[in-house]
Amino acid sequence: MPRTSVKGQVLANLVAEFTEPSPEEVMAEKDMDEKSIGMISQQGPSHWEVYVDGVVNQKGSGVGLVLISLERIIIEKSLRLDFLATNNEAEYEALLMGMSMVQRMGGKAVELFSDSRLVMGQVQGEFEAKDERMQGYLSQVKCLQLKFKFFNLLHIPRSGNAHADSLATLATSSA
Repeated sequence: MPRTSVKGQVLANLVAEFTEPSPEEVMAEKDMDEKSIGMISQQGPSHWEVYVDGVVNQKGSGVGLVLISLERIIIEKSLRLDFLATNNEAEYEALLMGMSMVQRMGGKAVELFSDSRLVMGQVQGEFEAKDERMQGYLSQVKCLQLKFKFFNLLHIPRSGNAHADSLATLATSSA
């Protein structure tokens, strides 16, 4: 039987906490008063740092995410994209996936780090999204951005994003 580390158990508990509830859990939740529901929703981390990266190579395209809560809970995600993407599309996919994960976990504040100057520049309004596909991605980011009380996207050097980059590269090696 494999041993589960403390970090692994914390991660397993966090993932279990944010999975879809069973019909029984939904009924039980409906029976709770508002005070109890408010207390439950405050248990999850509300502020996250998210490192995102997208990779395209000969083997395919993938995204890598490293989510870190204030409580130092770390979630790593490596996802292979099931469509032919450009590097900029993969970067946007990583950004959107990171934002979506935080939002689904109840996060209200997010600070995202990306090594893509183009994506960061478009989101911050410094660069214009001329391509129709980039405009679509930008629109999705702007829509998700509204769901956060605090949103910040920062550019970091590629060397500072090695963890997310390695996860994205790992995703391209899967079948």
